[in-house]
Amino acid sequence: MAEIAGDPKSLPRRIARSRVRRMAESGGSDPFVTLIRSVASDEDTAKRLFAAMQDESLEMYRRVIPGPDLEERVGSVGAHLIGVTFSRHVFRSGPLAEMSDEELVRHLVPNLRAILLT
Repeated sequence: MAEIAGDPKSLPRRIARSRVRRMAESGGSDPFVTLIRSVASDEDTAKRLFAAMQDESLEMYRRVIPGPDLEERVGSVGAHLIGVTFSRHVFRSGPLAEMSDEELVRHLVPNLRAILLT
């Protein structure tokens, strides 16, 4: 993912913008939406999809974020973004679902910064 490459200090904003854009443009076919929906129907498939997504994310983040606890931090980012995806694109209710894309980006950046760069 091109959004990962670059200055680590601007990484949270790049991730937030990319994630919000991809969710908005996916038409319900975003991998996180697929993962969430597959848990209800086929837990084994969901586990394999989640593991593949986690492995891919770790490989990308390793290139730009050195330091301890990377697996835990990347897992926390994934969990946070899955929760946002659920609220906004599966459940479609609550404050996150009601935000504009730019509001959501502004909301996500400090959370992602706290997880990734601490």
